[in-house]
Amino acid sequence: MSPNAASLVSIHEEARRERLLDMEQRVRRYRLACFGILALAIAAGGGSSIGFWWVPLLAAGLVGFWIADRFMRRSAHPTVWIAAAWAALPVLIAASVLITGGAASPVLPWFALPAATLGFRFEPRAMVMGCLYVLTMFVAVTVLPDPHAAVQQRQELIAVVALIFSTVILSGALVESDRAHRRRSTLDPLTGLFNRNSLEQRLSELEGQPCDQADGLSLAFLLCDLDHFKRVNDHFGHAAGDAVLQDVAYTMRAALQAGDSIYRVGGEEILVILPGAGHEEALEIAERLRVVVRERRPVGVPVSLSIGVAVAEQGAVDTEDMLARADASLYTAKAGGRDQVFVDDREPKPDREPVLVSG
Repeated sequence: MSPNAASLVSIHEEARRERLLDMEQRVRRYRLACFGILALAIAAGGGSSIGFWWVPLLAAGLVGFWIADRFMRRSAHPTVWIAAAWAALPVLIAASVLITGGAASPVLPWFALPAATLGFRFEPRAMVMGCLYVLTMFVAVTVLPDPHAAVQQRQELIAVVALIFSTVILSGALVESDRAHRRRSTLDPLTGLFNRNSLEQRLSELEGQPCDQADGLSLAFLLCDLDHFKRVNDHFGHAAGDAVLQDVAYTMRAALQAGDSIYRVGGEEILVILPGAGHEEALEIAERLRVVVRERRPVGVPVSLSIGVAVAEQGAVDTEDMLARADASLYTAKAGGRDQVFVDDREPKPDREPVLVSG
């Protein structure tokens, strides 16, 4: 695989991760209402004959999504958490079908609910697996308990199966259209990095989040700028300048970890967001980026990088303050001779001073 292809793969994987987290955050506010509607429908439809043994199942579904919400953002593989929580919903619906008549149950169309959310949560292969899982649960509570009753209700059962398939297909098509739109609106077309629109969304997510380095809830911003980039355009032409930016973007992205995100915020200005990074780790990563860019010599052109570092203070994250401090640190690094890393170290230790790493 070529370097540029590898870069695009990693960028698209990060884009998918961010989109998944964003969609989960948006749907969270409506989930409780949906669970409440299902509970009311079960109680109203079954009357006293049902009892309330289904309540623990409903509670288990809510707890599953709560656990997924809590851990998915910290995880490098949030899809695993989301899939586990999603898998509980067909189980809940299957139990509801059993207690309301099996193959003759009036709530059979509810199996379309988990099918409707497959598209925005998972990629095509996972969508197929999820659809098969829903159908397996459907057959398990309609056909297996009483095959004769299933034959008698075959028209209704076939209609529900068709509804499940149609829901998956249509929701998948709509989500694919949304994905294409998001790719156009959140990725920089030259470098393939996230753009300012994506950055604004990410900053709104980070704003106000708790920050406690003792609990691993730290955050760092690296504001990077290519030194004397105007000279590159003047001496080698804008085509070479674009090639340099593309190569630098790939080099930086390849040097970062899966959970880190990188944004092109200006002509040759790039912001790196490091969730979980404290002062020492942020400084180490910034220095690694500076070195790999200088040693890379993209398209044969010698370039260097100045980096300003800001680390979130104890308490709630203030993204505006962090951006201002990262910008001030970048100015100090460039004023000090460029090809440097500067971190305005506000860690609560009286003997610490701002750190300058020179190339």
